[in-house]
Amino acid sequence: MMSERIPLHVLPTFAIAARLENLRAAAQQVHLTHGAVSQQIQLLEQAVGYPLFERRGRGVRLNAAGRELLAAVEPALQALQQGVARARRAAASQTLRISVLPSFAHYWLLPRLSAFHEACADIALDIDASLALQDLSQRGFDAAIRIGSGQWAGLQAQRIASGDVLPVASPDMAREWGAAFENGGDIPLLEHDVSPWRDWFNAQGRPLCGRQQALFNDAGLLIRAAEQGFGIALAKKLLVQDALDAGRLVALAAPCRLSDDDVYLAWPQTAGLTPAVTRLLQWLQQQLAAI
Repeated sequence: MMSERIPLHVLPTFAIAARLENLRAAAQQVHLTHGAVSQQIQLLEQAVGYPLFERRGRGVRLNAAGRELLAAVEPALQALQQGVARARRAAASQTLRISVLPSFAHYWLLPRLSAFHEACADIALDIDASLALQDLSQRGFDAAIRIGSGQWAGLQAQRIASGDVLPVASPDMAREWGAAFENGGDIPLLEHDVSPWRDWFNAQGRPLCGRQQALFNDAGLLIRAAEQGFGIALAKKLLVQDALDAGRLVALAAPCRLSDDDVYLAWPQTAGLTPAVTRLLQWLQQQLAAI
């Protein structure tokens, strides 16, 4: 008589017996008695409603029903073993939930994720990219990479990079407008709302010149527009360094400091500097040392 419920605990024994075609050998492998293995096979056959083996002396061989069941059981057992292995790895690893600006995530962090994984293989990053200033404690974040003065209520912070800015343009734009930029011509300017061109010209002791081609509230869009040759952008050196190294952008002047806004790793004061956040901080400091 067929049972509606399959005794799942006997499936590994069934698979081993099917491969070995011998119940005694299967019993030795699963550390059970021959009688216990026979009972498990009988229990499974009762649940299925049909015999699964042909008995041949001391050996057994799968019949057609047994072969169909084994074809379903073996992949399921393998998938279960893989799932257990992944669960063990997940239990042994740590997940760091971090808040970052989209521009930092795209232009700096994303190209270096493989390097982070190599250095900290047991730490998985859960990255939330947003322009919003997240409440780390309330939203469950372990840390945040922020640009500012390093002073945020309820947080501790460590400076990891300078916030220096510099004017950049695509190679074609630099060739076309480089002389005009030096001489104060009517140049097309791309501006980020937190880094006004007026401050840069004042720092250089030069009168403001040029025309505002576009204004952005996100540094990533600003840099993308510059790479596309839409105008000359004033961008943070940290975010454009890879593009400068790759030749996608050209610097039109040396980096300079316009404000106290630097790049920080911040974490909730209540949690303190946990071992995982410490390792993230050390990795960031190592990666950013040369920039």
